[in-house]
Amino acid sequence: MEGSPGNFKVTIRKNPRYIDPDKCTACGDCAEVCPVVLPSEYDQGLVTRKATYKKYAQAIPGAFAIQKADKAPCRLACPAGLNVQGYVQMVKEGKYKEALEIIMEDLPLPGVIGRICPHGCEDACRRAQIDESVAIRDLKRLAADMFDPREIEIPCSAEREEKVAIIGSGPAGLSAAYHLARRGIKSTIFEALPEAGGMLRVGIPPHRLPRDILDKEIEIITKLGVEIKTNTPLGPDLTIDDLFSQGYKAVYLALGAHKGIELGVPGEKAQGVRQGVDFLREVNLTGKATVGSKVAIIGGGNVAIDVARSAVRLGAREVTIVYRRTRAEMPAWEEEIQAAEAEGVKIVYLSAPQEILTSDGRVVGLRCIRMELGEPDSSGRRRPIPVPGSEYDMEIDQLIAAIGQRPDLGSLQDILGVELTKWGTIQADPVTYATDRDGVFVGGDVQTGPWVAIGAIAAGREAAESIVRYLDGRDMKEGREPIANENPTYRPIPEDEPVRPRARMPEAPAEERKADFREVELGLEEEKGKEEASRCLNCGYCCECFQCVKACGAGAVTLETHAQKPESVVLDVGSIIFAPGFQAFDPSRFDTYNYSNHPNIITAMEFERILSASGPTLGHLVRLSDHKEPKKIAWLQCVGSRDINRCDNAYCSSVCCMYAIKEAVIAKEHAGEDLECAIFYMDMRTHGKDFERYYDDAKNKHGIRFIRSRVHTIDPADDGNLVITYANENGELRSEVFDLVVLSVGLETPPDVMELAAKAGVELTENRFCQTTSFDPVASSSKGIFVGGAFQGPKDIPQSVVEASAAAASAGAMLSPARNTLTREKQIPEERNIAGERPRIGVFVCKCGINIVGVVNVEEVAEYAKTLPYVEYVTHNLYTCSQDTQDAIAQAIKDNNLNRIVVAACTPKTHEPLFQETLAEAGLNKYLFEMTNIRNQDSWVHKDDPDAATEKAKDLVRMAVAKVALLEPLEETPLEINQRALVLGGGIAGLVSAKTLSEHGYQVTLVEKDSALGGQARFLYRTWRGEDVQQNLSELIQSVEKDKNIDIRLATELTQVDGFVGNFKSTLAGNGKEEVVEHGVAILAT
Repeated sequence: MEGSPGNFKVTIRKNPRYIDPDKCTACGDCAEVCPVVLPSEYDQGLVTRKATYKKYAQAIPGAFAIQKADKAPCRLACPAGLNVQGYVQMVKEGKYKEALEIIMEDLPLPGVIGRICPHGCEDACRRAQIDESVAIRDLKRLAADMFDPREIEIPCSAEREEKVAIIGSGPAGLSAAYHLARRGIKSTIFEALPEAGGMLRVGIPPHRLPRDILDKEIEIITKLGVEIKTNTPLGPDLTIDDLFSQGYKAVYLALGAHKGIELGVPGEKAQGVRQGVDFLREVNLTGKATVGSKVAIIGGGNVAIDVARSAVRLGAREVTIVYRRTRAEMPAWEEEIQAAEAEGVKIVYLSAPQEILTSDGRVVGLRCIRMELGEPDSSGRRRPIPVPGSEYDMEIDQLIAAIGQRPDLGSLQDILGVELTKWGTIQADPVTYATDRDGVFVGGDVQTGPWVAIGAIAAGREAAESIVRYLDGRDMKEGREPIANENPTYRPIPEDEPVRPRARMPEAPAEERKADFREVELGLEEEKGKEEASRCLNCGYCCECFQCVKACGAGAVTLETHAQKPESVVLDVGSIIFAPGFQAFDPSRFDTYNYSNHPNIITAMEFERILSASGPTLGHLVRLSDHKEPKKIAWLQCVGSRDINRCDNAYCSSVCCMYAIKEAVIAKEHAGEDLECAIFYMDMRTHGKDFERYYDDAKNKHGIRFIRSRVHTIDPADDGNLVITYANENGELRSEVFDLVVLSVGLETPPDVMELAAKAGVELTENRFCQTTSFDPVASSSKGIFVGGAFQGPKDIPQSVVEASAAAASAGAMLSPARNTLTREKQIPEERNIAGERPRIGVFVCKCGINIVGVVNVEEVAEYAKTLPYVEYVTHNLYTCSQDTQDAIAQAIKDNNLNRIVVAACTPKTHEPLFQETLAEAGLNKYLFEMTNIRNQDSWVHKDDPDAATEKAKDLVRMAVAKVALLEPLEETPLEINQRALVLGGGIAGLVSAKTLSEHGYQVTLVEKDSALGGQARFLYRTWRGEDVQQNLSELIQSVEKDKNIDIRLATELTQVDGFVGNFKSTLAGNGKEEVVEHGVAILAT
């Protein structure tokens, strides 16, 4: 905020609704399909709402909104950026097709990755802060198990002429081909191996990734027109130059990393020593491989585990993994390690090979040395250090090295014509994946070195984007630089979120599965999968599943609206009013009250919602714990107020006494006189207008008990009841049992409001409310900024309303010189004269999304309407209140010369003015309109009887047509308003009223029956703050007396009033004569 009073420049952050309010009809179809369930803040968290929501039924504007935060951490942790929260929510709903549609927006191999992904998303899952992370990978697999991914319709752009060559059919190559095909660009994949899939095919054994799953999901890609040529390696017979000469416009290198890294120890060339990647390739392509009786595997990653488990299945009697660090540093997944151990694999930690022992050129043993861990190395893991003199030998007859792999580019460097890194990978731009050779791109393990399949898939997608831009001649980097969000905003983890066990993946028994390569993990059962998905905390609120987009017939929520961003809006204003409200005190910090631990101890705000007809129980007074009607309810006063020991709130919150009395009275009205209500209090503060009378009535007429006491504790009793232990007025300890306890919580200023005040330079009191003075109670310490409501200090609704009016008046006085300078008059077409015309009625029947048409046969109702007298035009609309239908109504009026309109839709209370405005803009008198409610009064009432609902809708339409045929135009008469004001009473209230009206530019007659101004304030000297009353009063009187807009009449009384609002005639008597004063408004300040 910058500037000075009268000329402020305020920058505000405007959060998007993500729904177009001009198109939204508030039908609620979007909320029906939204899968994200959240606590309803309006109902104090007692019930739930959706991420797509309308805060409450009467909210203005009436459009729905979507709550969003930053992208969920699981999504940010995924290398491919999959919308994890979205597909998890779809699985929760049992919508597996929709889950796959979300997944396959980025990932063409859901079933494959659902089995082999390292699930870094689960490491980022905030559910782990409660119990364990959500089993995200298993849920992805469940979606692919429950619905065939090949049946998902993949939208593709129109086919283009260009074609692209892809070298390698691993995850990077397949992903690039998939995403290019979606953009209309066909590609050919050249694969050196006899089967497609790259490392997915030859690096992962079938017990983890069944061949039929891989084949089916490769078919997804080939169905898009992608051609895969196997046994076609890049080499002398096929070079990059050849590919360009064959008409390919770009080449994508995705050769993978298929060459194992040697151990570098003596004996490595002996018979019986081989590389793990070679071993797995043979097993995966042929189904067999030679294994020894005693096999040692060197390494600690998933390849080592895969080799070991494959060796067990091929008949090895003893399989041992040798790893140089501890289990904690082992890069293999813990579940894979456990599975290997269950199958009999032994793991030796803190050991490293020194020499392979041989005899006659064959492996006979392995000499190892013990290791210990030193300081962390570049990987972040502690560096293994040999322990001198700790060597020992192992008897083995086969050794398989699995310490890593790298790209095998030695013989291809000249053919590729691209620059290599010092690690033997291909050099490329980290954003665009473009090499130094024009038109050649690279991705996957050949560019990064060995990494995970999901990372290669992400690289393929990004490369596809670069290739499209390259072919279009566009900047390949624009808008693609990663944006770091150091402080993401997520949904807070609910404090009361229960601990729930994570679903465990069922597995085939270890003894059975060791015999062959059948899949070990059997997949989650459907119901367990749904339950597991329901553990998601919805960190981003909206999961962006876009089900609302499909459901919205009015087009109010679209992919474009979902992409809206917060914006900064700069406002030029002359004055500012702060009315940010309060927050109710949170009693969960008090152990004494047991609020956090017992469902039948609630706050007064929560009880307020229970009493409400629109609340969670529709006004039925029950305990939410068991839905029993309470027989005894207790209110505890001053919770979070008048307490400097536990909450630092020394002040009285002013409203608690009266709202407790009100709630007790209304509770008895709801439940009957048998309900016993007791209010435990220290002091009853009923100082407002008629408050004391209300207190007396509550006590004497309604039988509410008032117990002056200090409550000691609230303890649980049987059947959900509660025991209140308290000290009475005599200091005696008493106990009493209640069914329900209501805590009358105080008001306090929220932290964000205190931060706002600091930004605006607004001073606060020691109790953290806005600092004001007694003679300017709505002016803050920062000139030009006014304040009203509970931010000025705790107060009830009537006081808040008075202050709001005062703040508006003070703020408006500053703006008086600028009044009407920005006003524009709306131009309405000239009204058509229908005098003498027979009725020509147009009938518009609304489907209201599914609200009406889901019950009522709208087409039948429309056909019936055509048979009614004077009806000339009938149609039915998806949403009659949408802007496009308003345009259609206006056009129909003109095209069909209609002179009366009937709309059969929802409630006239909210929509009738909209249709009347449409009539006026079409040149018809707006009163030639009738609206009938076939939603609230029909489809909602008769939702279980469509036939009856349809007949009733016909009746309602018939009655509306009969009525509108009799309507005649009504003319609104303009009325001149007298611009003068009359103020009765010359005390402080009258003086300030007159002065404020004058500052707004109005003439004022100020009438005081005494011979001097000042009223009762003339007899007061100091306020409770020590302010000088006489000095302030004198200054106020002087300013009024000098004001040329104020006509002061002392020793004068009002004797008679005639006229009406805007044009009064008041007779004033004073100084022996009478005078009639004309004025538009009057203020009584006597």
